[in-house]
Amino acid sequence: MSTFLLPRTDLTPDQLIAVELPWDEHRVVFGPAGSGKTQVLIHRADHLRMKYKVPSERFRIFVFTNVLKDFIRSSLEMVDLPEDGVMTFSKWCCDNYRKFVGDRLPWDAAGHRPDFAAIEDGVLRTVQRRHDLAGSLDFVMVDEGQDLSPKAFEILSRVSRHVTVFTDHRQRIFEGGAGEKQILRSLGLDRRNATLLEALRNSPYVAQLGSYFIADPESRQNYLNQVRTAQTDRERPLCFIAYDHNQEMDRLAEMIRRRQMMNERVGIIVPQNDQLFGFAAGLAQRKIVVRTAAAPQDGSGGADPPVRFDDLCPIIATYHSAKGLTFDSVMLPRLNEHALFFVQGELRQRLLFVGIARATKWVYLSATQPQSSVVELPLLRNAERNQHLEIQHGRREYPGQINLFENAPQPPKDEEDISVL
Repeated sequence: MSTFLLPRTDLTPDQLIAVELPWDEHRVVFGPAGSGKTQVLIHRADHLRMKYKVPSERFRIFVFTNVLKDFIRSSLEMVDLPEDGVMTFSKWCCDNYRKFVGDRLPWDAAGHRPDFAAIEDGVLRTVQRRHDLAGSLDFVMVDEGQDLSPKAFEILSRVSRHVTVFTDHRQRIFEGGAGEKQILRSLGLDRRNATLLEALRNSPYVAQLGSYFIADPESRQNYLNQVRTAQTDRERPLCFIAYDHNQEMDRLAEMIRRRQMMNERVGIIVPQNDQLFGFAAGLAQRKIVVRTAAAPQDGSGGADPPVRFDDLCPIIATYHSAKGLTFDSVMLPRLNEHALFFVQGELRQRLLFVGIARATKWVYLSATQPQSSVVELPLLRNAERNQHLEIQHGRREYPGQINLFENAPQPPKDEEDISVL
């Protein structure tokens, strides 16, 4: 079985210190993309569970997306943690709203999903009023804490005796996410109580490319200063600007095939949920089988088949669903204005940084002409000038490439090649 989780003996000294921090007070662990926050989170949950003999119903691991929930669950056998202890905070809030507030969840008619802000309000009022709910959990681990609301941390600080939060402000891409000061204040801490991890996952080429999408110069340099991974393969990230969509899809299939033949875990990250199945179908026409990690359309989650991460079949997800995931190589197609119209400015740059930072070894980006529609082209050109990226252009006359792949090796597959979250 393929798993992202390292044995505890393979963690760095700094990571082990974070795992073994006492639970006499709440903890916040800051770490850039690639610092192993999720590794530390799982091992810390296992450490606290065993050291203090905490029963499974008395602790929770909270994540922001159902895809990340499935990603973490895929490795829990190594540490003997129960799967039902990992859930999204939204799911936990909905369950407790139904249990203590009312059977019917508030509904966001415009968004066609539960009104999560109203649900959090109801749960917060309940835990403020009912002192018997204080300390109902012994400990809570929170991954991607920058994307939970300040209200969420107020709730958690009341219902759990101990809270450890893992966070990185550079990866905050959800509206209403809590800032560093808000998290610390909600937990009654200051910066001296925080633990800092260094980036160990991303290769220098990946980190260099990602750094162009960090708007603040000081934050950008701090991120690069924390990168400790050696560059073993001299392979720069590649950006391909195709003549048209068919050419972009052909080249994407070619790149995926190459990485599969190197036994790499491949992630394909697209801008919007409704593009997932179109890309999956287009890749299937080119003899590439992928698993689709789609967020439930109603936002409720929990009922759809989980996404499998136990083999090398490529995973296709949106930027928001891919947060916290790790792949050897990442493909970022459709980097055009019409695909990313819904996000602008610094938030768009953070979104692209999150996508790039999912890769440990290599990144492939693509878009279609005209060049004027390619998002963040000045940043990409700057990376090319500094030899941190190679940009290639497709020609109008090019040979069809689909048939070139017919006899190539196929990725692992079973009866459920495409799983939908």
